[in-house]
Amino acid sequence: MKFGQYLDASRIIDVRSSSFEGALRELILACNLDGNISLERTVSAIVEREMTVTTCIGHGVAVPHMRLNLNIPITLAFGRCKNGLFLNASDEYEDVRYVVLMLLSNSERAYLNVLTDIVHTLQNSSVIESFNRAQSLEELKGRVLNVLASQRRKFQESEDANKFFLEETSKLAHASMCSSALIFGGTNLDGIDFQEIFGDLKIVIAAPKSAEFDSLSEVHFISPLLSPNSTHWLYEFRSAIILGLSRGVIRGDEKVCCIGSNSQDGTFDTVFIVDVKREFCPIFTSKTQFLMQNIKPEVMERILSIASEISVEGREGKSVGCLFVIGDVEKIKKFSKPLVLNPFFGYGETERNILSPFMDETVKEFSTIDGAFVIRGDGIIESAGTLISTPEHNIVMPSGFGTRHAAAAAISWAAECVAIVVSQSTHRVTLFQKGQMLQVVKKG
Repeated sequence: MKFGQYLDASRIIDVRSSSFEGALRELILACNLDGNISLERTVSAIVEREMTVTTCIGHGVAVPHMRLNLNIPITLAFGRCKNGLFLNASDEYEDVRYVVLMLLSNSERAYLNVLTDIVHTLQNSSVIESFNRAQSLEELKGRVLNVLASQRRKFQESEDANKFFLEETSKLAHASMCSSALIFGGTNLDGIDFQEIFGDLKIVIAAPKSAEFDSLSEVHFISPLLSPNSTHWLYEFRSAIILGLSRGVIRGDEKVCCIGSNSQDGTFDTVFIVDVKREFCPIFTSKTQFLMQNIKPEVMERILSIASEISVEGREGKSVGCLFVIGDVEKIKKFSKPLVLNPFFGYGETERNILSPFMDETVKEFSTIDGAFVIRGDGIIESAGTLISTPEHNIVMPSGFGTRHAAAAAISWAAECVAIVVSQSTHRVTLFQKGQMLQVVKKG
């Protein structure tokens, strides 16, 4: 996503205040908002929320945000705090060196997506190290705008090689009766005219949309769960197709031409054809529909993303296994009971929405608790540490799968929901629907 449209150099400042409240005042003033917006009320509201749910995301970065009665959708301000900040004697803010203030219009609907993209961008340690090396404010402004505008250099040699590969692949795709081309964006795609190369084929790019893609029209984007350079890249294509099916971008009756790179320089070198019906039909909810209607595609995408990160990272250096159950909570409750006190009890729906980027670390922390996460189809986490107990069923699990996978298969059959399992021993992420299983991610 291109953040440069929300931020300009005048709103990148060196914060003088040593307090979190003072930093917010300076950043809000830098935004030059409408005079009807109360500075003190805005600061107070942000601080009050901060005391409930911190917006510190690690690497010395905090991303406070607030909805206001603004005429513009989103405004960003970036502050450098060289000596850290203090907030009610909390040690966490002493390490904060950068505060990114995000102010949103009350009518803006896509703020969670924008907020998530910003958080993920600033959780990259190399990005923060680049900011740390900036000596002057002008140098910092250049680096911040460069990162948030997602500016990339063009590499003509790889461009030419990729264009030739895509042109030849297009011939194969048409000969194989494909209707879509799924392209992994781990390469330099700038300047490639996909419509001209692939003609009537639908173009799906597995990459976060950024500035390099701004000129592309009639192209669909899917954020990959892990790096496209993973050694198990076949699982990456499978996960991308699952996300495409969830969103309705890819249909169940299609053949998809998958194109990717298994090389260090990002040059395209891999192509294969996937018959979606043959590969994925056993877990469809109907002949044409992959995902249940009460489950939002973005919720499925976020849970798969978190599960994939848990499978790779574990927790505190140890492998972690966990189970997510998503769907109609009232039906799921018939087959579940608490193992421990529910850590999400008493919090408002905003605070326990899986779509909030600040829920990632919370979910990962509670993933070490025995039992399942129970999540509504709209993303609200109902409970963690939940025991799944279903009646006898005829589902036969392959050899090597344990009780967590058996519980996932059973609940997906009994309660007509989706269950996602992270295996502690193999690190694989497996999706269950209608009692059927599909491996999505393998660590590598």
